[in-house]
Amino acid sequence: MAELAQPPDHFACPLTFELMVDPVVDPTSGTTYEKAAIVEWLTKNATSPVSGAALRPSQLVPNLALRNAID
Repeated sequence: MAELAQPPDHFACPLTFELMVDPVVDPTSGTTYEKAAIVEWLTKNATSPVSGAALRPSQLVPNLALRNAID
């Protein structure tokens, strides 16, 4: 029986370490996160986990290229 290949590390959210389904970019750092994970982070911390800059959920940008690569 063949083993399933592990997805590339850059397909995993740096907050959850799980495969992203809805990846979004933090424009203050260029880091991509799973949308639900970064939105949850931002409800408790109003700053980017990487850059420390002020960040709102409305500033997150969909990472369509990564989403297409994951699909």
